[in-house]
Amino acid sequence: RYWYKTGRCPYIAVIASLRAQLSPVAGCLFATMPRAAFVKRALVQAGQAIAAEANVISAESQSLLNNAAKPSRAFSSLAARGTRNGIVSIGKQLFEARATATSLGSKCRCSCGRVMCMGNHFHTSVGHAQAEAALADERPHAPSLTARHQEVAKHFPAAMGVDDFMARLEMALAAYGFTGDNAIAMSNLCRDESCMILEDKIESVFGSCFSTHGLGGVLTCGVIGMSAGLSHSPVENGKERYVFFSFPHIAIDSEGQIGAISRPNRPGASAACGALIKTMLDLKEEGIDQNVSSPGSHDPLEPEYSILKSRIARRIKYEKGEVENMNLVDITKVAERVITTDLEYLISKAVNAKKADYVVVTGVQIHNWASDLEDDRIPSMEFVAPARAYVVVNGEKIDLDLQQVPALSPRQLQLLAAQSTQVAESSKSLTTGTTKSMLQEIPRDYLLNRLGGVNTTIHLDVEHQGPSWREYITTTFHDAHHNAPKMDEHFFEDKH
Repeated sequence: RYWYKTGRCPYIAVIASLRAQLSPVAGCLFATMPRAAFVKRALVQAGQAIAAEANVISAESQSLLNNAAKPSRAFSSLAARGTRNGIVSIGKQLFEARATATSLGSKCRCSCGRVMCMGNHFHTSVGHAQAEAALADERPHAPSLTARHQEVAKHFPAAMGVDDFMARLEMALAAYGFTGDNAIAMSNLCRDESCMILEDKIESVFGSCFSTHGLGGVLTCGVIGMSAGLSHSPVENGKERYVFFSFPHIAIDSEGQIGAISRPNRPGASAACGALIKTMLDLKEEGIDQNVSSPGSHDPLEPEYSILKSRIARRIKYEKGEVENMNLVDITKVAERVITTDLEYLISKAVNAKKADYVVVTGVQIHNWASDLEDDRIPSMEFVAPARAYVVVNGEKIDLDLQQVPALSPRQLQLLAAQSTQVAESSKSLTTGTTKSMLQEIPRDYLLNRLGGVNTTIHLDVEHQGPSWREYITTTFHDAHHNAPKMDEHFFEDKH
């Protein structure tokens, strides 16, 4: 209302500029109208506002614009309905329009410098030292969520809160016809149990995933393994839909220590990703050339690790990198590029684009947990740094910018987070927002339960005394094939 009264409403300039862009799809607006009544009203009002002379701030135009000031939640529903009707380009045009709106809106600032200002310019009477003291009393050992996001962003500038990432992704994919009901998620993460946090978030949207997890996120399932998962996909109107997730991971704890992670009921600091740390150390010690091996060869005792190390070595040599100067962040980014390339190659071999649409989402999973999980005053967070996100619909590849998808409100984000973590009292979790992402705390109780560190007082002293029935359940076993070939034994070659 302040904007309209003063004539400084950014939506005036935005809608006037978008009017020409939206006109090609105006005929499809009502044919693809979502069923929700409030969404219909918002779109009708937005359409009327666009049709009106928005350059002239009349009372009627002001009223229409005021009522239609937040139609962004309608974008995904509208585009999803249009995609199901075969109008693929609508989703693309709407997101391009959203990007243009964001760009124009950023130029419409109040005189105070804020983009979103309601005209109430005032200052708090609380001094800076008092404010810091109040925050310190509330969370004495916890840097603010925003400060921790900024620390993570130093290494991964695209990092987003995991709940914010999944919410935006779900809306974006709905715009192109992908939902949890008509698609199967194919998740490729590291085997580390800490990665199950992201898996839970994915499954809260798409249901149970088909897993191709490998050490360090390396893909070893092959074409047959991937095809097995694809054959489980729902079929809607004769079409299958797949959503591929692929993420190596890294830990950057609440104190900013790279590679450090606290694990329940384990004293001291642990590390993540252990496989990538080992890869980095081995490549620095042994050199790149020593570890570049031909495809198909691997150590039988270390199949996944030897394949992971060899593929990373090959990529570093191809990119002419200097492993001596690389740290864990650098190696993790190389691993992401390697695994993304491998995933896309397997997709080209396993997916029939004539009968299926699919999505590829890759990046790095980042654990920003409390440096000490025993300290319940330190919140834990989970981030995702997207690298690639695109849809392939009817053979057409469309890249997505998730930053252009509107973020949910804090309340909505808490509700979604509660659903994926099964924590009823979601309001107790911290939520805040930055210019790039909405941040949501990972509830400590969920984290401990999910990782097997249930916070109880149970202790079983079975070393000295156990239940009396233990002796009755023991048995003996005779292995009829105790001389069978071992995995690293040249059994038949030795016989000849």
